[in-house]
Amino acid sequence: MNTSERLKNLIAQYVLKYNYWGYLFSRIRRRADPGLKSIMGVAPERDGSIVLLYRPEYLDNTSDESVLTVLEHEGMHLLNKHIPRLLRIMANEMTTIIAKSKAEIWNIAADCSVNVQANIRKPIPINGRNWPVCLPERYNLPEDKITEWYFLELLKTSKTIEIVGPGGPGKKGLGYEKGGLDNHAGWQLDGVPDLSSLSRKIDGHIQDVIKDSLKTFSKDRGTLPAHIADLIQDALAPPKAPYYQIIRKLIRGTRLSKFKRSFTTVNRKRTYVFMIDDKHLPMISPFPGRKRDYTFKIVVLIDTSGSMRNEDIAEGLSGVKNIIEKDRHVHTTVLEVDAGVEKEYRVKKIRDIQFNIKGRGGTTLGPGLFRARELECDVCLAFTDGYTETINDYARKDLPKKIIWVINKDGDVSRVNRTGWVVHL
Repeated sequence: MNTSERLKNLIAQYVLKYNYWGYLFSRIRRRADPGLKSIMGVAPERDGSIVLLYRPEYLDNTSDESVLTVLEHEGMHLLNKHIPRLLRIMANEMTTIIAKSKAEIWNIAADCSVNVQANIRKPIPINGRNWPVCLPERYNLPEDKITEWYFLELLKTSKTIEIVGPGGPGKKGLGYEKGGLDNHAGWQLDGVPDLSSLSRKIDGHIQDVIKDSLKTFSKDRGTLPAHIADLIQDALAPPKAPYYQIIRKLIRGTRLSKFKRSFTTVNRKRTYVFMIDDKHLPMISPFPGRKRDYTFKIVVLIDTSGSMRNEDIAEGLSGVKNIIEKDRHVHTTVLEVDAGVEKEYRVKKIRDIQFNIKGRGGTTLGPGLFRARELECDVCLAFTDGYTETINDYARKDLPKKIIWVINKDGDVSRVNRTGWVVHL
């Protein structure tokens, strides 16, 4: 039996045993790569899909048990969406050298995260050698932290990170030996003009694969381990609050009272002036009437200052997605604000959402609110932690008609609570 058939049969066996990783990897293309420095690895493609690469030589000399462990390790990377998260980090860097250096640190942080989640702690026999797994304790870091936390902590000590190899800790330097289980070289795609766009495509592809595999797995009455169930729930999670429903309640009266000119509706009061009866009305009326205007304008203001956590900013982007998916009549503008308006763009479709956040400085939300007023929005949905200037002191006429403040659980509402509605997360 050749290597490809063996891997195919192993995945099929996992499906028959109701192992979730079988369901997941049966939906991902597999491709042999003799030059791969590790036994297997998930990697992005330029079309936004994911492929499972494997090295036949290593795979042939590794037991089924170890292959399953490696598949679980790679599957955890997918559930954590580590690839699109890395691409968004690289997209914000100005030089390739810095981007690749940070990618090396992200690789370690990602492994620290998934190995703890999957409880992979013992060395794994791969191709006749025992490969130690990358764990936070090697870098004197605590367990059960998110990948970004490990990433930031490792950046501070990147010059003293130990290299991990089959013999254990090695020399000092940036990163660790890329082989066995821990190679992520395929995560970095050279020559891609828009990494942010690619990350969104990959994110959507991974979510579709997870959703499809979970549907079949649940249908077959498989039982998910708790740590996998939690990750799947996070990967497929909707926004924490029903933003569209909240906005719809606030502007229901506005939508019923707004009208616009319509050349397909006849203004019958004008027809009486010219003595034209219904039978002789032209196809295109020279006397346009009016019809209800169901469109409304929303400005989503996202506080991108340094005090905002990544998950809080991600919640703002989830809010944008929730709104545009619910109503085709909505006109949505996103403002990214720290000490000023750092970025402004319109969103019509999900692919228009931009993940390369600008800002991360101080917090002054006034310019963003004034800009929202200039845009004549019906509602401004503002995501912030509340640590800003006192918005309550601004003249109400200078602010948008209606403001919904979305404050995280550790936020401060005392500076904004008299200017609009407050939603606590």
